[in-house]
Amino acid sequence: LHDALPILESNLLLSQAKQLYHITPLWEITTGYSGDSIFEAESGLRRRILRVAEFSNKKEAHVEFETRWTEYLALRMEGIAKPVRSVNNRLYEVAGAGGKTCILSLQEKAPGKIVDINDPKEFNEELFFQLGMLMGRMHKLTMCYEGNQRCPEFKWNGPHFWRRNIAIPDEAVRQGEKRFLEELEQLPIGNENYGIVHFDIHTDNFLVENKRITLIDFDACQFNWYAADMASAMFFMVQKGAGPLKNLTEKERTNFAEAYLLSYLKGYLQTNTIGAYWIGKMDLFMRYQMIDEYVAAQTGWPEESAHLKQWYLNWYKERIVKHLPYVFIDYERILRNLPDLKKI
Repeated sequence: LHDALPILESNLLLSQAKQLYHITPLWEITTGYSGDSIFEAESGLRRRILRVAEFSNKKEAHVEFETRWTEYLALRMEGIAKPVRSVNNRLYEVAGAGGKTCILSLQEKAPGKIVDINDPKEFNEELFFQLGMLMGRMHKLTMCYEGNQRCPEFKWNGPHFWRRNIAIPDEAVRQGEKRFLEELEQLPIGNENYGIVHFDIHTDNFLVENKRITLIDFDACQFNWYAADMASAMFFMVQKGAGPLKNLTEKERTNFAEAYLLSYLKGYLQTNTIGAYWIGKMDLFMRYQMIDEYVAAQTGWPEESAHLKQWYLNWYKERIVKHLPYVFIDYERILRNLPDLKKI
């Protein structure tokens, strides 16, 4: 926000937020990769998180979509950072300062801390099990949500898709994406397998306290397959624990991924059901996500990391072009170890 507005105008917006939510902004949170400005605030003895986003009709539509869903979830389950309504009983407010218009939204501050991926006491199979339970509960509740009505606007590759207008210069990678898209578009869609999902679940987007996980940052929520949400979480967890930059063997990467997936699914099956068919499709979803990772590295890595960036791009391109998975997983072995699994 400070980059977009003079300090005086920024302070005017925060002053409006103070009146609209009865909060006192404390400081800006500069870690993370949000395109919005994030502030920690207090309301009495409670801590809050204030998000300030530049206004557009498209952004407003998504904020409303996001906050209505997350409020629905937070009122029915633990583990979701709950939106806080304004003094006008609104889930978000539109405010202006100096000719600039912004969207203000507030949520409860999640308890706990970000997991230390280098500490096996924190980043382990118990965490993966708990994440599975949480996501299973979230998906099951979403199936009953009245706002869970599919619309093209918030589809996984629709108008809000972050890289919709970013060209991929490499022809081989473009052809790989086309191949994955053709497969994805053939997948069945129904209320039991497709709905609103978070789709950005990684260790920077949840906090843990006493083994209890709270999800934050629903800014990427969209209509997608529930299995795609599960596969995306696995992609990010493998990236953290056994990603390309970890210099592990394929066998070591497989061991990590299979241990993660088995623990995660055992947790998921405590709160929801999923068929063997969709577990088998996680590989396809992760192959498609390699395109996302390729584009993110292509467009977002700093120039001073040019050599490492090219190595990273080559790693993904080789997997995409040679029809290799993001990580090798014996899904049949996983299924044999899940006696409660639906066989459809």
